[in-house]
Amino acid sequence: MHSLLNDSSLSKKDKSLLLVGLFAARREEQAMIHFTEVAIDAGNTVNEIAELISSAIISRGIPAWLSGIDAITKAIELTGKTELTIESKNISAFSTQEECISYYQSEFEQLPRWIAYLVEYAPDTLLKYSNLRTTILRDGVVSRFLKELLLYAINICDQYPKGIDIHKTNAIQLGATDEVLQDTRTICIYAVGIQAIFND
Repeated sequence: MHSLLNDSSLSKKDKSLLLVGLFAARREEQAMIHFTEVAIDAGNTVNEIAELISSAIISRGIPAWLSGIDAITKAIELTGKTELTIESKNISAFSTQEECISYYQSEFEQLPRWIAYLVEYAPDTLLKYSNLRTTILRDGVVSRFLKELLLYAINICDQYPKGIDIHKTNAIQLGATDEVLQDTRTICIYAVGIQAIFND
């Protein structure tokens, strides 16, 4: 089955990193640790593992991070390195609903209903969530492209059509080809079996 990790439209390095994030999001820690070893062997760093796992927070909340810290600890153990210092990028924070709405209008063809309802019923949450989202989904040591593929994979495994559609669309806008999307679905086989290739 490890042949699924061979280089193709996605490299073994990227596939193994995605699997660490996927199993962190699913809180399947034994598999997560296994693929952390594979990911480090494929050339991923502690920082890449930590940043990709953090991107799962916007989809599956802080429990993904609580599981993921064991992967980060394992990566440190395997490499003998603690996290490297990364220069923090200044990210403009939203301070008004109008700024948030403008951001989502640039992200989506039309304002999603889930955002419209945040505007109407939970405006404080809208501001906090929007700032979290833009912070997490920026290009860092891991590209936004790979983060969108992780979120796509998480939603495939959970069979959540709305999430699949959002992150598939985002990934395509960032350059994902049919082959990349197929590779992403295929690695989901590790998590949920053969039905993963039909959950799209």
